[in-house]
Amino acid sequence: MMRVLAVDVGLRISGYVVCEVNNFNIRLIREGEIKPPKDKRLSQKLFFIYKELAQIIEEFRPRALIAEKLYSHYRHPTTVSLLSHVKGTILILGEIYKIDFYEYSPTKARKSFLGKGSVHSYQVKRMAENILGLKLKSQHTADAFSLVVAFSHNLKKKLLENDWED
Repeated sequence: MMRVLAVDVGLRISGYVVCEVNNFNIRLIREGEIKPPKDKRLSQKLFFIYKELAQIIEEFRPRALIAEKLYSHYRHPTTVSLLSHVKGTILILGEIYKIDFYEYSPTKARKSFLGKGSVHSYQVKRMAENILGLKLKSQHTADAFSLVVAFSHNLKKKLLENDWED
């Protein structure tokens, strides 16, 4: 069994899930959203995210930290710059707590989850709810869950490759 923390990177809302990955099964332990105060400076928002994630890490002690790769549309370069600050905060937490870090593109996560990479967040949420048998708080937490599914698929692939080589 491996406990993991996946984060859907966002400056206004960062969705997260804590899950246990065990023998190809995924069990949701906690989901939530981190919402920094809108009226604060960037540094204060990042510190807010840092403190919230640190508290989650302290409580659940994940062995893996998962986030999405960031991409920018040429028309919106500022967006990826701001999100990079949040992702940097997550990377620092991984180093402080000695947690292995993994990242997957949103397209890869959605493809491993739904078989198609170009789907909408509401479709990811519906699929996650069907798999888990419960309502999720938001599309942000569903996107974080899709990162755990991509991570789980990668673990399966590595195990199968090791079996194949033996």
